[in-house]
Amino acid sequence: MPTQQHRSPHVLIIDDDPGLLASYTALLEDEFQVHTATTGEEGLACLHREAVDLLLLDLRLPTIDGLEVLRRAKVLDAQVPVIVITALNEAQYAAEALKLGAVDYLVKPCDIDTVLQRLRGTLAQHTPRPWTVVTPAETSVPSVVEPLVGHSAPMQALATLISRVAPTDATVLITGESGVGKELVAQALHQQSPRRTGPFVAVNCGAIPADLTESTVFSHERGAFTGAVQRQPGVFERARGGTLLLDEVSSLRLDSQGTLLRVLQERTVMRVGGHQALPVDVRVVASSNQDLEGLVAAGRFRADLFYRLHVIPLHVPPLRQRCDDIPLLVRHFLAHYNRQFGRQLPGLTWEALAALSQYAWPGNVRELEHLIARLVATGRPQVVEVADLPPEVRAGGPVS
Repeated sequence: MPTQQHRSPHVLIIDDDPGLLASYTALLEDEFQVHTATTGEEGLACLHREAVDLLLLDLRLPTIDGLEVLRRAKVLDAQVPVIVITALNEAQYAAEALKLGAVDYLVKPCDIDTVLQRLRGTLAQHTPRPWTVVTPAETSVPSVVEPLVGHSAPMQALATLISRVAPTDATVLITGESGVGKELVAQALHQQSPRRTGPFVAVNCGAIPADLTESTVFSHERGAFTGAVQRQPGVFERARGGTLLLDEVSSLRLDSQGTLLRVLQERTVMRVGGHQALPVDVRVVASSNQDLEGLVAAGRFRADLFYRLHVIPLHVPPLRQRCDDIPLLVRHFLAHYNRQFGRQLPGLTWEALAALSQYAWPGNVRELEHLIARLVATGRPQVVEVADLPPEVRAGGPVS
C-alpha cells in the first residue's frame, strides 16, 4: 500500500492568471509538488486525476466560479483542505466558501511569504491521505436529478431537459448505448411529473416471447387463446394514471408495432379476445439502444411509429463522455454494495481511479456497477489498487 513518507505534498493552485501561477510555481516547487490550472474545469480534472493534499483556489474564475468549483471539489474529495483567495471587497464570498468547507482564506494581493506560511500551517493540521481517494458515501451522493448520479456537464444538460419535459404528457424517446441508464432517465421523468403518484411500469420489449407480445403488452381476455385461463391486464392497463416505459422498443415485431401505433393514435387499447375499447391514460416513454432512423431506412421499424415516439428525444451520453462522474458513481456503488454484502471495502487509490477514468467502458455505468460489486464481494477489506482491477481496465488506454 502506498505511503507518503518520502512524498512532497501535492498542492493544486487554480487561478486564471497564468503569470501568477508561474510565480507561485517557481517559489513553491522546491518544497511542494505544484499542479496548476487556469479554469475550474481544468482544476477539477486535476483533482480527479491526482492525489492532491491541498487546494489553493481563486474565487474569481471564468465559466465555473470558485464557489462552484469548491462544491464539486468537496464531492470528489470531502477531506481535501481548501484555501480560497478573494479580493478585498468580497468578504461575503470568503464567508460563503468557509460554509462550503474551505479551511482558510487569503485576501488579494497576498505576498508569497504569507501564502507559504498558510500552506505550511494548513498541511501541518491535515494529515495527508495519499491512498484513499474514493471512499463509500457517508451520505447521499449528489445527483443532477433523482435517481441519476452525476454532476458532469453532459448530465447537467440532460437534467435541464428532463426538468423541462417532465411536467408535460408528451411522448419521449430515450436513446443511448446499452448500460447508460435509460430506465433511470425514465424514472426521473416520472418522479418530476404530475403522474408521480401513479405507477411506473417498465416492459422490456426484447424479453417478450414473439407469440405473446400482443397479450403481454395489450392484455387479453380469459379464453382468448390456449392457456389464457384468466383475464390478464396488459402494461397499458397496469400503468393507468402513471408512466409506461417501452424499453428497447426496436425489438417489437412489425405487426406489434402496428398495434402500438393504433394505441398511440387512438388512445385506446383492445384486449386480445375482447370487444370493448378501453381508454389509455398513461404517459408513454420509449427507449432504444439501436439507431431507429437506420432501422426505418432498412424497413425494420415503422416510420409512422418512429415519428409518434420521437416527439421529444433525450440522449443519454456514454460513460466515456462523462468521466467526471466516475468518482461519484464509485462512491455510490461502494456504499450500496458494502451494505448489501455486509462488507467494509474502504475505497480506491488515486492510481486505481485514474485507471477507471482512462478505460473506455463499453458496458457503460452498468459495467462500472458490476465491477464495484465484484470488488466488494470478492476483495479483501483493504484499499483497491491498480493491481486489483481486471486486466482490461488496467490496460484501458485513453478514453475515446
